[in-house]
Order: sequence, then C-alpha cells, then structure tokens
Amino acid sequence: MTEPAFRWPSSVEVTIDSLGQGGAGVGRWQDRPVFVAGALPGEHVRTRLVERRDGWARGDLVELLSAPAPERITPPCPVFGTCGGCDWQYHTDQSQRESKAAILAEQLRHVGRLSDVVVLPTAAAAPWEYRTTARFHIAQTAIGFYAHGGREVVELEACPLLDPRINTALGRLRPLLPLEGLRDVTLRVSSTTGQVHALLDGRGEATWRPWARRWQAADPSISGISSATRNGWIMLAGLPYLEEDMGGVSLRIAPTSFFQANVERARAVLGELQARLTLTPATRLLDAFCGVGTFLLPLARQVGQAWGIEEHPAAIGDAEASAKAQGIANVTLLTGKVENLIGDIAAPLDVVLLDPPRRGIEPLALKALLRQPPAQIAYISCHPGTLARDVRALVAGGYGLQLAQPFDFFPQSSHIESLVILQRSAE
Repeated sequence: MTEPAFRWPSSVEVTIDSLGQGGAGVGRWQDRPVFVAGALPGEHVRTRLVERRDGWARGDLVELLSAPAPERITPPCPVFGTCGGCDWQYHTDQSQRESKAAILAEQLRHVGRLSDVVVLPTAAAAPWEYRTTARFHIAQTAIGFYAHGGREVVELEACPLLDPRINTALGRLRPLLPLEGLRDVTLRVSSTTGQVHALLDGRGEATWRPWARRWQAADPSISGISSATRNGWIMLAGLPYLEEDMGGVSLRIAPTSFFQANVERARAVLGELQARLTLTPATRLLDAFCGVGTFLLPLARQVGQAWGIEEHPAAIGDAEASAKAQGIANVTLLTGKVENLIGDIAAPLDVVLLDPPRRGIEPLALKALLRQPPAQIAYISCHPGTLARDVRALVAGGYGLQLAQPFDFFPQSSHIESLVILQRSAE
C-alpha cells in the first residue's frame, strides 16, 4: 500500500464525538477523522492505527483515558472481541438502537442530502437468541466463527445470539467431527416448525452420505442435510426444504436460498408494509428482489397483480412452489437481474418493493424505474450508505420521503437494516 502524504503516527489520542457507519467511534486528530473500533461517544481514548490515508485513519481501542461512557457495559459473551461474529456487545441495547437511528439519519442527511429528515426510533427486537441461521467454520474438530480480522476458527460451545435449537444442533454435531473435506456448515432452523436443515460445504460430498445419515440419527431435530455444489446443492439425507410462515403464507426455502436470519423482524417489516402501503384489488405491485417470496407472496394476496424479480434460480423455484401450493395465482415471477428485466413489465406499477443486497440498486434499474414511476416505493436496506445514495436519486426523480426507520434485525451488531417508504410527489 502506498504511504499517505500526511504523516500519521502509529497511535493517537482522540475524543469520540459520534458513531459512524460500520459501528466505530469517530474522533478527530489534526482535523482529520479517526475511526476507533470499540470506542463510544464522550470517551477519550488511545488508538493504535491499523489503516492510514491522507484524509482519515482507522484504529483499534488500546486504552480508555477517561471515564467510560454511561452506555458502556461488560460484554456477556466470553469470546467477544476474539470472535468476529458481532461487534457491539459493549454498549447497552438502548444505546445500540439509538445509535442505529442516528447513523441512518446522518447518512440520509450527508449522503442523501435531505436536510429535514426525520428517522423514527429503531424498532426493537429480542436482544439475544434471535438468529435462525448461522454459518460455522470447521478446522478438524474445532467448530465456530472466524476470529476478528482473521481466518482462525474461534471454537464455540454455544452462541448467545442463536436460536437455542441451533445451539443444540451444534452440540450434537461436535462429537461427529472431524469429517474429511468439510469446511463449513450452515444451520437454519424454521421458527414455524422447529426443524433444522444443515448445508455442508467443502470437498468430499460424494463420501458424506453415510456420515450425514449418522448425524441425522443422532439428532432428531435435523430434518435434512444437503451439500453445496458448483451448480447449487445435492441432498445427502432427509428432506430438502424447510417451511416458514410469513403473514399466513407458508414459504418453501431451499438449502441455498436466502432467507432473513431474524424471522421475527422480517414479520415486523411485513406488518409495516401492510399498514403503510396502498394495497387494494386494483394495485399493481412489483417486488424487485423477491427472493423466495418473503414479502411478495403475503402482499400478493392483497393486490390485483404482482410481479417478482430474483436473480437466484433456486429462490424463484421456491417462490413458484409456494405460490402454487397456496393458490396465489396473480403473481408473475421472472429470473434475472433487476436492471435487465424491470423494463419488460409493461403494465404501469402502483407499488414497488426494493430489497437489494448491500451494494444497493444498480443505476440502470433506478433509471428504468423512474421512466414509469410508481406511486409508492418501499426500500428495505441492509446498508445505510447505499440506501441514502439511492434515496437521493429517487427524491431527485420526484419522490418525497414518507417514512425512515431502522429495524433491529441484528442486536449486538452494528449492522443496520432499515425501511424507507417514498411517495410520488403530486405533479
């Protein structure tokens, strides 16, 4: 890496003024921002710099030089700070929620250039035992998450963020290790049925079937075990799918299909969409990143016509199977990239739901959307910065911000999920 022109020392002392996107405390040294992992507003700290640029630097908390912030607590997890699984256990649940709302507001003001934005308080969630999906890394008999900043496996007896049924399955898996060629195991539990599915990743799936049958025999909660392949997945034992209820619709979920890791919060977002959007038998709805139909299929029951676009074929297969099983016949599902397919939907749209990956909406997709602008847009985001960037483009295209609110999908983590609803301004 090229050395910056500005000469940074190896460590600096700063007073933390705020928390930035990504969760680090933000202070200033010689009028340049310094991002300090583990620091809280109001604290004066010494930080060892691990990344230096001309305009900013990033560091780790070495020493607290002042009284701790009132929000600071002792992390309850014994491997916090070593394990890379979460990063915010050192401040209270209330502080985390307030910080997420403040970060979203700052991004909408700074990146989105909205001067009068109002962000509602973060919609609270259970602070522990909420994750219904987790990917574990394996090194011989050790199983856990990667260490913070590295690829060493931090062995876990249990994780306090996980649904207890995943921790139980983890405990029953451990005595069956090692398994030659196995690198990762993803465990997903259905909050509806209590069944657990295991997706294995590594080299050796052709020889894993007898081992998979032994695991399933040792753990009655395991309904199915599959193996990831270059082209998708193959079954090793048991049933291929889980079922999850969303708004009275039973959704099929394939081993490689994405589904929200906090199902209770996903249901809360669905409820907000149903309350805030104009959904009538005359409504034409598009879910532009529909996945397995998480929001699309429950909302389709309230509208006249609905379309879903999804790049992942297995997820589209799940959505098709669920729609057929539930008798939802007013949905058209399209496989591919949003920017390539959104222009193919000829009918004028009334409501568009956007739930993109962290990178946000591709510019071509935004341009196509604005050529036939719907009355309402609901944007579910997992990155406040790209959300604010896209909201800026939509506001410039004639929309007003109707709602902005974080939903606490990931307590104890700086990860921020948000819901924004935009209304087309009157001509």
